[in-house]
Amino acid sequence: MTPAPPRKRRSIAEYRDQLQDSRSRAGSLRFSPLWLVGALLVIMPIVATELQLRRFTQLLVLVLAVMGVNLITGYAGVFSLGHGVFVGIGGFAMAELVDDRGFPMLPALITASVIAGLFGVVLGLPALRIRGVYLALITFGFALAFGPIARRLGGITGGPTGRTVEADFSPPAWTGIGTERTQLYRYLVCLIVVAVFFWIMFNLVNSRVGRSIRALRDDQLAAQVFGVNPTLTKTAVFGLSSAMAGASGALQVFLFPFVSHDNFDVFLSLRLYAAAVLGGLGTIVGAVYGVIALIVVPALNGIIGFIGSESVAFGLGLVVLTYLAPDGVAGVIDRWQRRRP
Repeated sequence: MTPAPPRKRRSIAEYRDQLQDSRSRAGSLRFSPLWLVGALLVIMPIVATELQLRRFTQLLVLVLAVMGVNLITGYAGVFSLGHGVFVGIGGFAMAELVDDRGFPMLPALITASVIAGLFGVVLGLPALRIRGVYLALITFGFALAFGPIARRLGGITGGPTGRTVEADFSPPAWTGIGTERTQLYRYLVCLIVVAVFFWIMFNLVNSRVGRSIRALRDDQLAAQVFGVNPTLTKTAVFGLSSAMAGASGALQVFLFPFVSHDNFDVFLSLRLYAAAVLGGLGTIVGAVYGVIALIVVPALNGIIGFIGSESVAFGLGLVVLTYLAPDGVAGVIDRWQRRRP
């Protein structure tokens, strides 16, 4: 039996470097902006009014849709300018299931997400055979066509006037939350759903499948040589990202029981894409930073009063932030943490 080779002894300098590196990572974690976000998630239900909590929850739900865009564009390298369509599909599916089909809230949410994901697969399968700017134009065409199509499907969408959802989303008795704190119950449900999708996203991108997805983004030919099926993989990713957007739309109906095609216009798709880019493509936390950027830019304009139009202010802010942070807010924060002693 061959004896095992002796283990190489590490020098004191190597141990010292390892200790300093671990301390640096611990310090970065201690001062990470995500801790501020976590603190805000805890504090808001305590100090906010019902209206403020609902608006904050709507922003929390928007993170799901941005995360879907980040998955398909940042990780898979597929440019999608039409994810607002899947947000709308999830919202209309939620309204149809809870009102006309009698689904309870949770099964309706899951089913609406699956329906949006299936639409993503159906729309993405032929579209993903095209690359680059042509694919972006096709998805943008989906966003342009969604409004006119939704207006003609009055039985599901409510037509031009939209649809009021009659379902009761009051907290169940077993939760111990009274009807006077209904918004707190809805906030907690949305927080749990967003946390579940973050957990799915984290495990996906750090798995073997996630490495295959990134390999397709970086070099599709090389990934095919190693046995990765580009059409199947990208279609599956497109379906999952569409399901995330659909869950966002379904939760919006859960928060505010009215849904209209006007809420899912082409500008929504562009805002989702812009938020993903501003937050940082190819990063899990980029969706959070992107939504924060969507809030900060118009808010600063409102304080300064420099530009009267919110859309113009958002566009200029997008140009400035893209110039200052080409790899997104997540990239800026990462560089700052690496430079800290």
